Amino acid sequence: MAMLTNRRSFLFAGSAALAACATSSKPTIPTTPTTPPVAPPTAVASGFPLITDTAARLDVAKVRKLREHGVKTVFRYYSHLPPSLVGKDLQPEEAKIIIGEGLSIGSVFQHYNNCFRTFENNWGKEDAEQALRQAGAAGQPEGSAIYFGVDADWPYQQLRDPILKYFDDVKRAFEGSGIAVGIYSNGCICNAVRTAGTASYFWLSGSTGHSGTQAFYNTGAWSMFQNALDIVPPEVGFGVDTNIANPTTRGYIGQWTDKGSTNQSHGVPATQAVFAGRAFLRANADIRAAFDPASNTVGTILKDRNVRVLERQPTAVRIVTQEGGSRGATATVTGWIDTAALAPIDRFPDNTSNYGLCGAGTVVSDTTKYASCERATSRIR
Repeated sequence: MAMLTNRRSFLFAGSAALAACATSSKPTIPTTPTTPPVAPPTAVASGFPLITDTAARLDVAKVRKLREHGVKTVFRYYSHLPPSLVGKDLQPEEAKIIIGEGLSIGSVFQHYNNCFRTFENNWGKEDAEQALRQAGAAGQPEGSAIYFGVDADWPYQQLRDPILKYFDDVKRAFEGSGIAVGIYSNGCICNAVRTAGTASYFWLSGSTGHSGTQAFYNTGAWSMFQNALDIVPPEVGFGVDTNIANPTTRGYIGQWTDKGSTNQSHGVPATQAVFAGRAFLRANADIRAAFDPASNTVGTILKDRNVRVLERQPTAVRIVTQEGGSRGATATVTGWIDTAALAPIDRFPDNTSNYGLCGAGTVVSDTTKYASCERATSRIR
């Protein structure tokens, strides 16, 4: 596999500000909660991410909850029928509701794409044709994109090559449609498909431990990054994933409405504000209840996780985990951490940009290939 070697950097004020915080000299921190802070807190102009994806069927009430919480684009699914989850597939009436409430739609095809049989059985053409049928029914216009999921960590050559064939077949089926091909996967597969030239949009899954994900992120060649998984923000009330757009996209990641696609940008300032308002953890860090370094610890955030920054001080920042939503039994945490624990969001900290096992000639067991296929044995096609 060819490996991308040119690392692109994001040049905008938000990342620079985070980097400056991480390297600035440290003034004296107040020793008691009653001591005034060294400077007034600086609020960060970044709210909830502009982009979500969800498997939930959306009605007017749910779409309004998303809109009121700051969401601009919601990604919904195309699939064969019946879908892998009830309500996961986008229906034409649902598309009208989403657009009627002022949101744009992002499209992703996924039908048991966590089962390797999808790829080894050469179903790329079949999946592409079904995606285009559903896009037509929903009113998706030319100039937009449909992403195709590869929802597992399959880096070895024996697994990677059928996936590359799948995307070659998808691209051929899309010729003349006016709709672009995107991929949702880990960094290893996104990089391989990008090198092959069979997709134009690259959506990195939130599984940051998968092969090549941190390396591909650090190249800057991705379009979207899924930065929070399976959360339920109380203001929304149902499960979503959140995503941040690469500032180089200028806010356009293939989304659409009934008015077309090219005018559906989120805008450069808003896209940059969301990006600049996040940070990676360069090391595990305790989260404190208050600015005071002697205050109680209310949680721990692990290295390489990302957080939303709410306020900044020279020596500490107030953050919220999981974009403010619970994930199963894991509640979101808001509190203060040392500024030095943060790294700018433009690259994973201390990453060697190594694609690891991508393309390795390792013999792959059936367990590796079919671990997620049990539910799909009779319904996959």
